[in-house]
Amino acid sequence: MTMKHNRLLVSIVVLLLWAAATMFGAQVLAGGEEISLDSLVQRGIGWQFVAAIAILLGAIALFRWRDIGFTAPHDLLRILWFPGLYLVFFAVLIVLFGLPPARVAGLVFVNTMMVGFSEEVMFRGVLLRASLERMSMWAAIGLNMALFGGVHAFNGFITGDFGAAALQSLAAAMSGLVFIAIVLRTDSIWPAIVYHGLWDCALFLIGLAANGSGGGESAGGAAGQLSAYGALLPMALVLPNFLFALFVLRKVGGRAKAA
Repeated sequence: MTMKHNRLLVSIVVLLLWAAATMFGAQVLAGGEEISLDSLVQRGIGWQFVAAIAILLGAIALFRWRDIGFTAPHDLLRILWFPGLYLVFFAVLIVLFGLPPARVAGLVFVNTMMVGFSEEVMFRGVLLRASLERMSMWAAIGLNMALFGGVHAFNGFITGDFGAAALQSLAAAMSGLVFIAIVLRTDSIWPAIVYHGLWDCALFLIGLAANGSGGGESAGGAAGQLSAYGALLPMALVLPNFLFALFVLRKVGGRAKAA
């Protein structure tokens, strides 16, 4: 069999290496101790993300995968107008709650943008394109969502909170459909990378403020209320975006073509 015929299998192997670097690399850097995700993105440069990105770029170069999506996008306004409203809403909350110190905010931004690049290239680039060579569009989408949600369950090994990791896993699977819709309908992976990174960055900054790290006293009551309903937030936040993604993909066919 040729390498092209084995592409999906090779992509799964790359996924395992990527997951090992991302998940267990964080444990190594934390000295084997349990650490919250908030602490993980603000304590310093996430070298586990750098390692994961290096694995991806090395595999793309080695196997000459030229269809990952590093191309100019189109139809940005038509596809991103609704997801973009989330970022506007998040920006308002960040202003309301207050930013953490500049160094912390900078580290959160750098690390979450690396996460956005790493996860999008892995799932909506390497894995999705390989899946589309072997299965129908919706089967590939379903596999992508399941694996994307599944890897987030491993955050329980980092944080020690497997209940929260399970909720994050379900929310991540739903968010995966949003990123897939962006990639397929813009014919580029770049908008999904940027949107994913900004989404994660905003949520972490809001979370830090809700936990009292943002320095915004006037928003203390609202932040406390946000924390009280924290377990419900992932589903509440993702569901409208998920439904919009289903609408955007309503006529998706057997190949990754823009409508």
